[in-house]
Amino acid sequence: MDTIRGFADRHPFWFVVALAILQPIIAVPFVAASKMLGTEITPLRLIIPTVQSVFLLWLIWALGWWRLSGLVGPVRNTHLLVYPSLILFVPVLLYGTVEISAGWVLFYFLAVLATGVSEEGFARGIALPVLLKFGKWSAVLSAAAIFSAGHLTNAAFEEFTLLQWVDKFGNTFGFAVLYGALFLRTGSLLPLILLHTLLDYIYVTSGTAGPFVVEPLDIRIHLGIAVLNTAVGLYLMTGVTEEDMPRVGRGGAVPA
Repeated sequence: MDTIRGFADRHPFWFVVALAILQPIIAVPFVAASKMLGTEITPLRLIIPTVQSVFLLWLIWALGWWRLSGLVGPVRNTHLLVYPSLILFVPVLLYGTVEISAGWVLFYFLAVLATGVSEEGFARGIALPVLLKFGKWSAVLSAAAIFSAGHLTNAAFEEFTLLQWVDKFGNTFGFAVLYGALFLRTGSLLPLILLHTLLDYIYVTSGTAGPFVVEPLDIRIHLGIAVLNTAVGLYLMTGVTEEDMPRVGRGGAVPA
């Protein structure tokens, strides 16, 4: 693990890019096996993010970055969590909920929980502290861009108009800027995992995204949320101090 820690310290950007590529590759054997066996692909919605979560949590532990990643320690500035807690209810407030059987509700809750752990573990728990070597602004914005690019891979399976491309990138980018700023201001990954899980769960149960989609969230509303999230995130960034930044190799990294 010393070699990996050294690579992350010397080449932080390429370390994050490599991990961003590796994480989706984990899904390939499961998808290939499912297609070869001709089995239903739905279970993979839970299996793949669960395996990715276990891998990322193991990596954080093995690198000795448990505290650096915000998985332990106090939560600072809890009042800053009010805005993201309220904005995530927009889909259900505007569109209500759809009828989903109890078994599927549990299944998709566990799936989005695993997704929250894996995506927050990578984007905020690992990528952001590593990239802080370039400063807080570069770290948050580049981590957000990498996070957004990772969500564009499903373009291989779907067709998007130019406006939908802008919406998809803008929404994930704004989300990542906001959550990146919150990570630095609160010093904790745990509330972000919870908020991420609730956000995805609300999208699924409101029928605005996911397997039970009835009517997608209006693109104007989606882009409006993206702009607002970006603006709030950038504003919160102005309050980030040197002491808020858990850089690799400084203080927060405790040998495993």
